[in-house]
Amino acid sequence: MNPHLCPDLEVLFTELEAGEGPALDHAAECAACAAVLEEHRLMEQDLYRLADPLPPPTLVASVMARVSAEPVPRRHELWSGLAILLTSMLGGLGYLVMSDQALGRLGTGLASVLVQGRPFVEGVLSGANALWTTAGLTVACSLAFLLLTSLYGLKRLVGTGPSPSEA
Repeated sequence: MNPHLCPDLEVLFTELEAGEGPALDHAAECAACAAVLEEHRLMEQDLYRLADPLPPPTLVASVMARVSAEPVPRRHELWSGLAILLTSMLGGLGYLVMSDQALGRLGTGLASVLVQGRPFVEGVLSGANALWTTAGLTVACSLAFLLLTSLYGLKRLVGTGPSPSEA
């Protein structure tokens, strides 16, 4: 047959999938179309022989062991924390700017703290003065102990910092 009368390859493959049609009848008589179909059949056989290999059964355990062995660098954690903090602050600021009631309540609260804050601070200082004059050494030792244990706890919580060569 004349190659100009050969069907389009898309039509040929569509009819090959369906199993019948005039393009398949043409391919039975045309050597060029028969060669294309044979090449397609061989390529399909090669593709069916290929199989995706399954991952080894220990893949998840080995990946998790490696992740736990190499923790995230502290600077990444610090930047993530700062990003969360800034996002929260910007959200709060946006809420204050967009809501008149929230801005009014914030102003009223600040004014109340300024008005009532001075007597509160004077009361706290008066109490601290009374404690200091009656039991100064005990208070100083207690505060020093509280400060040192807090700092030690924070140091243990954070762990050892990076060395200057790592920073």
